Amino acid sequence: MANKKRKCKYCGEYKLAEEGIKTPLAWFCCHDHAVLFAQDKQAKQKQKQTAKAKQSQAKKEKTARADLRARKEKLKTAGDYIKEAQAAVNKYIRIRDHGKPCISCGSLPEQKAGGTMDAGHYRSRGAASHLRFNVLNIHAQCVKCNRFNSGNAIDYRISLIKKIGIELVDKLEADNKPRKFTIEYLKRVKRVFNKRARYLEKRLMNNV
Repeated sequence: MANKKRKCKYCGEYKLAEEGIKTPLAWFCCHDHAVLFAQDKQAKQKQKQTAKAKQSQAKKEKTARADLRARKEKLKTAGDYIKEAQAAVNKYIRIRDHGKPCISCGSLPEQKAGGTMDAGHYRSRGAASHLRFNVLNIHAQCVKCNRFNSGNAIDYRISLIKKIGIELVDKLEADNKPRKFTIEYLKRVKRVFNKRARYLEKRLMNNV
């Protein structure tokens, strides 16, 4: 067996077996490489342990967040679901009508994606709550008209006729059929319009 060569586990070079050092881990060409290999192995094990601990902590936090959401969900009222659904619809309208003038007065304030303009209802939520999610009944409206000028209804109607046509406006005005919004329906409204808003927002940002 004289002159037999072995491959060092650390550097990969072949050296005479009797010149190297054999450890429980492997064979090495020198003591320094045996130490370096052991240190590397220990460091890798520590990294694995740290990564495993982080994954475990992340899993615990995810579970905790899910539990918190579930508890909050149980405490929600019908009004809370309506507010969330309306917020999703309004966000979609603001992004859909981004860059368009106020439906009532025609002003065009400086806008940011999805912001600065209100989503103003032609038939108000108070007078026609059944149309609160109808996208034909909601359009970009400046804050002044929507919040301080009672919706500026006459000018709103004139512009709305130009935008969607007299037939659809007549249908909106004649629609007095009450709707019952179930919790599942409101959840679906929120989910669908948030998805639509994200899609339009992404397109808008890509075109900037």
